[in-house]
Amino acid sequence: MRDYVKSKDFHRHMRSRLAPRFQELGWESQTAGKCSFARGARVFWLQVSQYSNSVMGAKFTINMSEGSGPTSDTRILFRLNEADRAIGKALEEGIIARLRRPDPDPEIEVVGDNGGTVLVKLGDLPRANSRQWVGPADVWLPYFSKSDLDDWAAFLLPRIERLTAPSSSETIDPQLWAQGFRRLVSFLRSR
Repeated sequence: MRDYVKSKDFHRHMRSRLAPRFQELGWESQTAGKCSFARGARVFWLQVSQYSNSVMGAKFTINMSEGSGPTSDTRILFRLNEADRAIGKALEEGIIARLRRPDPDPEIEVVGDNGGTVLVKLGDLPRANSRQWVGPADVWLPYFSKSDLDDWAAFLLPRIERLTAPSSSETIDPQLWAQGFRRLVSFLRSR
């Protein structure tokens, strides 16, 4: 029987799997109890969905913060390339196929392709948001047990350096961008 991993155990388990690689790349572990790492002003952290239960499991995504404030948070799984997405999709389908299904297969509420909630059978869960693996999108990785988390850690470890590399949009100081935007708006209003 597979045991459902709750949020606290999720962070402990993923930290144990990811910490050696992050330390190798010069990142330091952050807040006890969470799976997060920092290097300078940049913070990498895993976010667990608030929509989870012991029937369908849970899902998580990865965020990168640059500076302070919520506007500096960026999801980084959009950086997955086409080959990564194919591997990720196959991994997701395998994890969902391992879920225990009560009889009858229940309908559960999930976020669908259009961002709204939809009811789907647990067995149809991989098709509920099929576009997440098609192109740059907000990717959430499903899990139920520690073995699922091990699979996702194995998927992420060889990609961490690329996923955490600064992008040009992250290297721009948001305060400078906002100041320039305000000047432009002010200029346009004065006309």
